[in-house]
Amino acid sequence: RTHRCERRGDDPPGDPAMLRFRDAVADGAVPFTVQGPENALCLDGGRTIGWEMSEALDDAPLDAVFVQVGGGAFAACVGGGLLAAPDGRVPALHAVQAAGWAPLDQAWRMGADASTDWAVAMPRWADPHSRADGILDDETYAWSGGLDAIRATGGDSVVAGETRIERAWDLARSAGFDCSP
Repeated sequence: RTHRCERRGDDPPGDPAMLRFRDAVADGAVPFTVQGPENALCLDGGRTIGWEMSEALDDAPLDAVFVQVGGGAFAACVGGGLLAAPDGRVPALHAVQAAGWAPLDQAWRMGADASTDWAVAMPRWADPHSRADGILDDETYAWSGGLDAIRATGGDSVVAGETRIERAWDLARSAGFDCSP
């Protein structure tokens, strides 16, 4: 079952899904999440995908990899895996966020790194919005690792407007994928 956690008018800044998760745990629910700040072990899945991609590069070298960014852990993990490519051919990692919510891009453009104050590099957005609601985390929690991976691979940050998100979604569905925008 999927429980959508829409942002409510009286919600404090932050991810409404995490707010509802924490409320449920406080009410006695068994805690399980794949959100990095709550469960760092969730990064192992992303790392595994990155390592598998780097192994596959022997057979199918790539120039670039584009990864959607919500909380940022997937981009950081895939980037780290790509850097482990056995032959040293590392594709550029491009982190993609929606125009209605692009804090990683903002941090990238300001030149933020691990030494940058978190509140400066990653202020919470008051009104994140996009059809790509699956990546609308309240902040990019793994922003530092994501920026490190972009820099190390010679990649960049990409901001996708709603028209492009809709076109990509249409393309994926026309190819037979049952997916979210």
